[in-house]
Amino acid sequence: MPKEKQEKKKPKIVRRTLKWLGLGLLAILLILGIIFQAPWKVITLLVIILLACTVLPKPYRKWFWLSAAVIVIALIIWVFLPDDNGDWRPYTFDEELAALEAKYAIPDSENAAVIYNQLFNVSILDGNEPEFLVRSNPSSVSEPWFAEDHPEAAEWLQKQKSTIAILMRACQKKQCRFEIQVAWGSFPDYYSDMRQLAHLLISAANNDIAENRTNAGLEKYLSVIQIAKHLYQQLTIIDFLVGAAVEDLATTRLKRFIVTANPTEEHLTLIEEALSETKHDWGSNLPKFLEHDKLMAKSLLSMAYEINPKGKVRLSRDPIAAIRAQFSEELPPLTYWQRKLAKAGTILGWFFVPATPQKAAKIIDAAYQRYYAMAEPDFDWTHEPQKPLLLLTASNFTRIRFNYHYFTELIADMSEEGYHRIHDIYLRTTAEQRGSQIIIALSRYKNKIGHWPESLDDIKSLAPAEIFVDPINDSSFVYKLTEENFKLYSKGKNNIDEDGQYNTKWAPDYSWHKVEEDDRLIWPPRSRKAKEEKTDAEQQ
Repeated sequence: MPKEKQEKKKPKIVRRTLKWLGLGLLAILLILGIIFQAPWKVITLLVIILLACTVLPKPYRKWFWLSAAVIVIALIIWVFLPDDNGDWRPYTFDEELAALEAKYAIPDSENAAVIYNQLFNVSILDGNEPEFLVRSNPSSVSEPWFAEDHPEAAEWLQKQKSTIAILMRACQKKQCRFEIQVAWGSFPDYYSDMRQLAHLLISAANNDIAENRTNAGLEKYLSVIQIAKHLYQQLTIIDFLVGAAVEDLATTRLKRFIVTANPTEEHLTLIEEALSETKHDWGSNLPKFLEHDKLMAKSLLSMAYEINPKGKVRLSRDPIAAIRAQFSEELPPLTYWQRKLAKAGTILGWFFVPATPQKAAKIIDAAYQRYYAMAEPDFDWTHEPQKPLLLLTASNFTRIRFNYHYFTELIADMSEEGYHRIHDIYLRTTAEQRGSQIIIALSRYKNKIGHWPESLDDIKSLAPAEIFVDPINDSSFVYKLTEENFKLYSKGKNNIDEDGQYNTKWAPDYSWHKVEEDDRLIWPPRSRKAKEEKTDAEQQ
């Protein structure tokens, strides 16, 4: 073959090679898109390009590519056109939030949160703990104390009488509803305040008990139980956790009072009524958490949209505008080029994001639907939650999808393990509550007979049968007499009697831990010294 023909043929070979490489790449992308369930708009675009390169007659191909170039140029011009963003704001699910607020609405006259909000502004809440707890008498929350031993703390407490009176008035109300917050990145700021108010009452109650103002001290202990009930009435998991911590503050002191202070029958009845009225109903609590969590997820994912006063919705030109407004100091306004890049991002978003927030909401509802089964009594809690999709495991790799549904699954999956852990805490809190009621029955027996019973069988007639069932393992609690009084504990999830011991084994780098003994001690309370010794041993 002449050299000139060979040189003319080389560009044709190169063009043909590039063409087949391009077609091969398109085919691979199309196959991957189908396998990993890419959005239909992406699949359609790939199919159109592939058909244009293969099926479309050659004379028409240049017009196809010319049209594609015109569209690209138009989009570039659109990106750099001035924007009028004055009337647009991030889209919010106002109707769903209003429905949730209406469902749980409480009149102000019956709402303890109205009083709590007044107390959140008082000076004792300026720090992490009331000042006297830190400086004058750190042990005032843990045990009874005398004013003569801590005069400075007693003087400070005397100045808080009006605050305590207002707080007690809030605790007399049965219902409480704080403002429902679902905006992503905005969390209620009353958690630490509620704990501090509980600490204030506990410290005052401990002083009352030590100085024989028994009725006043007991009233304050029971008011702390009511604070926990108020927190349980909220819609978030964090409220439940803080409520459980507050309840534990009160029940720990009440158990000590029952066992060591020789309470009267009137005292025992008051405590029993307060404990029995604190209902822990997982079947109704979890759906309530899910209502809030779904709306939180919608709040996060709705940042992809904007709405104007006329109700017109579009893809957002600044998806994190709401977060930027909330954290204005940490997140400065967008620069010119950042605004243009964000606007260009809406073109990519058009392929992946549902056309309307309502369609996105339905996808989120579907992603959380499976969690409602956890509220059923026959749900199998022995089944380990699947690993979150964010973890790159072999099983998760097969679940990867390139679509909006997958992104919502990522958000929902982060909750599953949390729901399992919250259920464990729910069982432990219920076990603690039932254990406290058993201690009341034990005290009644002792008041009548003169000594602690030999076994729990001796007090079965003094309390409802359900309180003797350990909710953690559906078995019985363990009761043993000791030199001082008795020991009462749960056998934990493994249902093995380990003499009330709970121990964990940590890896040298603290990256994981394994529970070796999982008994849950109800009485006597573990001493601070024992806890510190255990922590020191683990660190060594």
